Amino acid sequence: MNYWYVARPNELFLDIDNAPRSLKHARARLQGAIECGKLNVLNVAVLPSRSENHIHAIITLEESLIDYERYAWEVILHGDIYRACCNIMRTHNDIPAADILISPCWMFRNGSGYARQADDECKCHPKHKASIMETCPAAKRLRGKFRNAGFFGKPSKNPCTIWPEL
Repeated sequence: MNYWYVARPNELFLDIDNAPRSLKHARARLQGAIECGKLNVLNVAVLPSRSENHIHAIITLEESLIDYERYAWEVILHGDIYRACCNIMRTHNDIPAADILISPCWMFRNGSGYARQADDECKCHPKHKASIMETCPAAKRLRGKFRNAGFFGKPSKNPCTIWPEL
């Protein structure tokens, strides 16, 4: 089972790759933001992932932030940059459920510190890449026809002809 969470205005969703290296910096940034009064944090839930060296963190704030502020904080706190850029584009294009976190049910148990009802759920087994998003019932319900909206194209395997190497 996968639980789908749509970020609320007082939640920061961090998708952190290379967790051993990134967590130290993320924690220092968060502590600095707290100490200088930039963020008032109620709770931090760190959730393991199925992938090695990868975690999800959910930071619940006392105050609400506008979407673009949340995305900036997610990047500063070492969340995935590509994910944040897609969230910005989804928000700009009024795509529903712009900022989501998809995790298996076991991540939200065992004292993770995060307890709220999921916004949706699905039984899809593989990771939610484009082909799975196309048929996933939760993706259809939450994002409708925009569930696979692409904004940046795929990286090319061909050499760049417009920007020469230095």
